[in-house]
Amino acid sequence: MNLRRTVVTTLQVVLVGAVVVGHLMGVRLVPVLTGSMTPYAPAGSLVLVVDVPGTDIRSGDVVAFRPPAPFEVVDGRPILHRAVEVADGSMTTKGDANPDPDPWRVALGRGSFARAVLVVPLLGRVLAGGPVAALSLVAGAAALAMGAGRLRRTRLDAASCPDCAARTA
Repeated sequence: MNLRRTVVTTLQVVLVGAVVVGHLMGVRLVPVLTGSMTPYAPAGSLVLVVDVPGTDIRSGDVVAFRPPAPFEVVDGRPILHRAVEVADGSMTTKGDANPDPDPWRVALGRGSFARAVLVVPLLGRVLAGGPVAALSLVAGAAALAMGAGRLRRTRLDAASCPDCAARTA
């Protein structure tokens, strides 16, 4: 029984450690909210990105960035699209599933940019609510896992103890 608790606690520590180390190394998590990058990253995916200078972006890279005015996203989340043309210090972007390029050119000399390195299907739905929602989900799942072990243990104890069964009846 203690083995389950030890495994859950170890997994929690490893997960938190991985997030902290990743953050310190410039890894960010970008949830995909729309289908514009299907099939590369369908809606609901989580994309791990690493910060890069704008000058390192090449055509074909999948890039997280903030679009220029007047196309900013209201909540400030980055857009994840593919760089389809990089020239003269700027890039044109396009969602893989979109028929046309985006209506902007992004200057590569200012702003923050990140290149996609890994796509994890479905996990973006967890983070779409923000870090507090994700942390709440992880904490809830851990509590549920530990509680399920205690509930099962309690039922087994009651079933094997006639006095316990009489008290609960």
